[in-house]
Amino acid sequence: MIQIKNRRYITVSLVCFGMILFFSGIGRFAEAQEERKVELTAQEILARVDSVFDYPKGVIRGKMVHILPAGSTHKVDFVGYISSDDYLFSFSTAERGEQLKVLYNYRGEDIWVYNVLSTKLFHKMGIDKYDSIVFTNFNYVDFSNSDFQSNYTAKIIGDAIVKGKESYRMRLQPVFRGGNYGQLTLYVSKGEYIPLRIDYHDVDKVIFKTLSIVDTIKRNDRVVPVRCDMLDIKKGTLTIQTFHSFENNVNFDRKIFMHQQLGKR
Repeated sequence: MIQIKNRRYITVSLVCFGMILFFSGIGRFAEAQEERKVELTAQEILARVDSVFDYPKGVIRGKMVHILPAGSTHKVDFVGYISSDDYLFSFSTAERGEQLKVLYNYRGEDIWVYNVLSTKLFHKMGIDKYDSIVFTNFNYVDFSNSDFQSNYTAKIIGDAIVKGKESYRMRLQPVFRGGNYGQLTLYVSKGEYIPLRIDYHDVDKVIFKTLSIVDTIKRNDRVVPVRCDMLDIKKGTLTIQTFHSFENNVNFDRKIFMHQQLGKR
């Protein structure tokens, strides 16, 4: 009789233990699904951010004002010729005239630089993509507007208040190693999904540079940033980038987006 009771007790215990494992497994599965859902949502937000940073097609004009810690400044004017997948920028200063032509192919993934003064052509690859543009805080990658969604995996890591707006705080990890950026922290407004700030971390995950989207406009049913401030924390320098002119419905000769043509007028 005692053996039968013991067997029943063992059987009931095993059944209960099995049910505990089963329901805990369901809980872990649901938790994993929820985490995966958040990650997918983060990538979708990143796609919205990319659409904001996309250059408007046509001709755009602007300038960069670089401010040194002592207060002295130098200005760089630029003109961009923007098609769906390729962009050509010309950078010039009042002192030296046109200095650089920068060609971005494949939506900013392939970068060619022609130095007008030395008449030399450079194919920027790897770490060279992070060289400064005319001694400002913007490098060639920053100016490329290459897709965050293609180059980073995103995760929502919290909430924040940025410029008085409720925002998502997102961690962006690079898909490919070998660049200057070990990680980005992106702040995106809730609801509208407008990028507000980007913190750039070095390979040791220390913030060394910050981009603030200061002003935007509504143009052709989309939001376009027209002022961005890039602060280099280590150097104490600030570069203010502004766009002041947009031209639509411009037809380009496709040859201008070929690197072989950069040295030709």
